[in-house]
Amino acid sequence: MEKKVLIVEDESLVALEIQNALKKYDIQSCFIADSVEEAMELLEKCTPDLVLLDIYLRGELTGIEGCKHIKKRKIPVIFLTAYSDDDTLQKALECEPDAYLVKPFRRAELYAAIETVLKKQGQNRLVKICNDIFYDKRRCVIIRGDEEIPLTKKEMLLLELLLQNRGKMVHFDTIEYEIWPETPITESTRRSLIHRLRQKSSKDCIRTLSGIGVILE
Repeated sequence: MEKKVLIVEDESLVALEIQNALKKYDIQSCFIADSVEEAMELLEKCTPDLVLLDIYLRGELTGIEGCKHIKKRKIPVIFLTAYSDDDTLQKALECEPDAYLVKPFRRAELYAAIETVLKKQGQNRLVKICNDIFYDKRRCVIIRGDEEIPLTKKEMLLLELLLQNRGKMVHFDTIEYEIWPETPITESTRRSLIHRLRQKSSKDCIRTLSGIGVILE
């Protein structure tokens, strides 16, 4: 699968150098942004596997503030910065970046950091549902062979509830409380949601027991 990286760097020559370096390792940069504000707009157009982020950028927001927004989307962040003083480092670590590289760095160092982060992200990102069926937590899709099936928000909530309670019966009233906490629903609405999730994932692994609940085996 092609790896995509968003580069957020306000020095155009540095950004292009990083982009060219990534190409040599068969990593594509989906976009280059020179500010956090532009990066947030681009995230709506491209879903990168990772963001390379400078700390001090043009615009009102710093890379540290941008990191907090990006991490909420469950996208890993590697800081690239010329600043290594204790104050900057302490502030940067507060947003829990996945790696921190101090400029100037060698291409091999950059590649090694990217590979390490993506490997860790891949291990944490894909959850096996059953057999050869997986759930990609970051992109909210079910992967069946070469097919990727997107989930709605409520389908995602139901699947994650079942994964948290794998092997245990999740009662219908628990499902209703967790997914529709403030909105009364009809039985047909609940049944429809369960049916859609079973269609998208596996009818063999997700079973319903009439009048009781659902279990992911």
